Amino acid sequence: MPNFLVRQLLYGGTPARASDINSETKFALDYWKVPCPETIESLVEQDPDRKICLVDFQQQSQMNPCIKMENIAGSIDHHAIQGNAIITEKPILVDIRPWGSMSSILAHSFAVHEKPLPKSIAGILLSAILSD
Repeated sequence: MPNFLVRQLLYGGTPARASDINSETKFALDYWKVPCPETIESLVEQDPDRKICLVDFQQQSQMNPCIKMENIAGSIDHHAIQGNAIITEKPILVDIRPWGSMSSILAHSFAVHEKPLPKSIAGILLSAILSD
């Protein structure tokens, strides 16, 4: 499920998707009236030095080839850190918790940062939690 819009509202970034969306994600986007974001390839092509926050993974093997390791600014995840995790030369934002869904981490971040959670984004997060 999509969580790209949450990054924009919490951290001021530009939402992007890593791949084509599946029917479940399309349903959630349509139901909550959230536009489908651009692909990561498109955003990186527009700005090759764009800073990237990885969401729902931190394994190099899952990273889109268009993302340069030096451009990674953060990782928000709920999966175990294993042998192929990203390695950065500079400190980055890392929020990895043993929770059932990284959407729970993002919803919690809205509360901690005292940011209003729009109904559409709350719906997308709920959809993602149920899907995960």
